[in-house]
Amino acid sequence: MIDKDNSGTLEKKEIVKSVKEDTDVIDFLKNCGEENLQFLLHPPRLQKALEILDTDKSGEVDLEEWEMAINRGLAKRLDQLAVERERRNRAAEKADAEFSSEFLSQARQVFDMIDKDQSGFLDKAEVVTAVRADKAVIKFLTNCGNKNLQYLLVPARLESALAQLDTDRDGHIDATEWEEAIESALANKLAERAAKRELEAKAAVKEIEEFTMDFKNAARRCFQMIDKDGGGTLSTDEIVRAVKDEPEVIKFLKNCGEDNLQFLLQPARLKKALEILDGDDSGEIDVDEWELAINRGLAKRLEQLAVERERRERAAAAADEEFSAEFLSMARKVFDMIDKD
Repeated sequence: MIDKDNSGTLEKKEIVKSVKEDTDVIDFLKNCGEENLQFLLHPPRLQKALEILDTDKSGEVDLEEWEMAINRGLAKRLDQLAVERERRNRAAEKADAEFSSEFLSQARQVFDMIDKDQSGFLDKAEVVTAVRADKAVIKFLTNCGNKNLQYLLVPARLESALAQLDTDRDGHIDATEWEEAIESALANKLAERAAKRELEAKAAVKEIEEFTMDFKNAARRCFQMIDKDGGGTLSTDEIVRAVKDEPEVIKFLKNCGEDNLQFLLQPARLKKALEILDGDDSGEIDVDEWELAINRGLAKRLEQLAVERERRERAAAAADEEFSAEFLSMARKVFDMIDKD
């Protein structure tokens, strides 16, 4: 798509034309993960990016040089995915351990609530009484993950469920039989959680990619808005003017996540912030210095995004659990209301 003359190399004019007009090229470069390829979209940085990509200094980017850059981008993207996957796995292990502990504790409590005579086993009369009147028992069984335990809540299925749970056929459910059913229930619940996390992980990857692309595009747009003379560096005068007069620049800096970029909005902190951002002490902020600060801000914002995403997922899981319990409970009541005989 870029190599219009099919020469096998990419000239600067071919690249400039493509990054202006070809949406497929633009979309790919935005998300490729290799900064110098992404900088082809950023006019102040394009020439330097080309010089870095053109490793043999031929004045053009050949196929081998292109592939090297693409492989760097791929490696970076895979590293990002691995980091996110590891973070989610750690969170999942911790969450599953907490869930399992709480689930097993609730299961033991429910057994004791049903076992009114504290005999150590559950007879049919105790089960029938509990599933009719004890809200805590009903709530646990509704979402426990084991069909036979759930069928204890359905009068028409209760006899069959008791028979399935009573594996030694002695006429009641002892603690061992209860624990076996609970282990099966827990395995099912953990499998459900794993499947749900898989869907959430895919959504998270998409969210991260979209946020990163939007963030970096906004950052580069802000650089160009501040760089009024198009010199490729930001002078103090240009920054002071932009943080007073450019609403888009002000909005981005407020939310960028990097302290020194945010301090550009505070007159009392601006000089010190510029000194820190100006890594080579040239008196101006060049594209590399800007990108370093932007990447620090992006890392912080992605951490904040991950925390917020986990909070949303926990809240959604709790809401779904509550809705399911209420819905299934109502469904059973409706069945009983219809079943007049």
